[in-house]
Amino acid sequence: MGFGDKLRDAIDKVKNSLHFDKDLIKEVIKDIQRALISSDVNIQLVLKISKEIETQAFEKIPDGVTRKEHIVKTCYEVLLKYLGGSQTQTLPENPKSILLCGLFGSGKTTTAAKLAKFYNKRGFKTGLICADVYRPAAYEQLKQLSEQVGCVFYGNPKLKNAAQVTKEGLDFLKKEAVNLIIVDSAGRSALDQELTKELDEINSILKPEFSFLVLSADIGQAAKDQAEKFNQIVGIKGVIITKLDGSAKGGGALTACYITKSPIYFIGTGEKIDDIELFDANRYLSRILGFGDLQSLLEKVNEFSKDEDLSDVDPNQLLSGDFTFNLFKKQIKAAKKLGPFSKVINMLGIGNKLSKDQLNVGQDKMKKYNYILDSFTKKELDSEPSFVTRARIERIAKGSGTSFEEVRELISHVKKMKKMFRQFGSRGGDMNSMMKKMMGGKMPDMSKLEGMDPKQVEEITKSFKYK
Repeated sequence: MGFGDKLRDAIDKVKNSLHFDKDLIKEVIKDIQRALISSDVNIQLVLKISKEIETQAFEKIPDGVTRKEHIVKTCYEVLLKYLGGSQTQTLPENPKSILLCGLFGSGKTTTAAKLAKFYNKRGFKTGLICADVYRPAAYEQLKQLSEQVGCVFYGNPKLKNAAQVTKEGLDFLKKEAVNLIIVDSAGRSALDQELTKELDEINSILKPEFSFLVLSADIGQAAKDQAEKFNQIVGIKGVIITKLDGSAKGGGALTACYITKSPIYFIGTGEKIDDIELFDANRYLSRILGFGDLQSLLEKVNEFSKDEDLSDVDPNQLLSGDFTFNLFKKQIKAAKKLGPFSKVINMLGIGNKLSKDQLNVGQDKMKKYNYILDSFTKKELDSEPSFVTRARIERIAKGSGTSFEEVRELISHVKKMKKMFRQFGSRGGDMNSMMKKMMGGKMPDMSKLEGMDPKQVEEITKSFKYK
């Protein structure tokens, strides 16, 4: 069970309870503690979060808000505060230069290309400099990514002096009239004297407007030490957290940034070159708690609609329970740009309502489903699954070059999805309304512990004291 699942379970205890007393609050806090500890959040910070929730939960309830709403609101706001909420920054509109630094395996090179693509879409002419002169594949990797992104690239695999490569790159990119330069520096397994000297030299030559520390979401509490050490060398202006799409350890990196007062500017949400977002703590927490992030999804749809005809993909149609073959076909088309179906569903806030089989429909199967749906008539695409009779299945199988069983499998899949969306629509409305009401209308429509012995966690949580 991941970080978000554990937090959702804790919030659900409040949502599904009829009586609200100190015993319930203590039980909910214990669950939140377990979620945070398993996500590598600093123990002292876990205690601080627990105490704030406990104290605020029994303050005077504001007019027009029920006890249930007040408790959920309290949990949400305290978690938001420590998951990067108070450090969220707005990126200046016209950055001139960015230096990326971090240790091996953090994802700097891919992040450099993602940033270039991010700014290309916003009208910048970007240039990438490969200042990683140690990793053998670094030059080729960044060169290929630059071609994929469509930005200017400079690197010199013959030179082993990162500062000299940076100087040459700056001279080259000036001639190319780029208006944003991104430098990908080398990493190490640890921040040693050699890397410190190298970064200091690059920093002196580039004089970057922004120095970003790139951290992997699974780094946990070590993020605190890295943020402090890199800041001493180059003056870190902000953090980019990568691999935040599937990591159960994301809370550790997020809270470490809170402790060091390091603002998080971007998060990596997948492996594709477009999988990078400006970090918004409110939207991030809303998504992992299952309240959804329709705003991000709609932004993606609008963005890709310029390149492909995705303008008729309406996420709200899913939430209405009106899940048709036609809508499923549109989703297959949209998935090529928006990412896996599971990612879209999580943005809608209902990923935890569907089974793994329903979420993890592979690309090959999607392709086959698309062939089958191409053989549906318009009436069949807009009809109930029961409308597709045996005779129709036989015709569709023959027309799509698939088997009778494969067509039935697709119909069964759509039938299950339709049922799940309908159930969510009938049960989830009250919670969404409540969250909207509590957050001033700003909310989108909405055990075993990894890496730690459960007995050890139980002993830690037993030691927490309450008045």
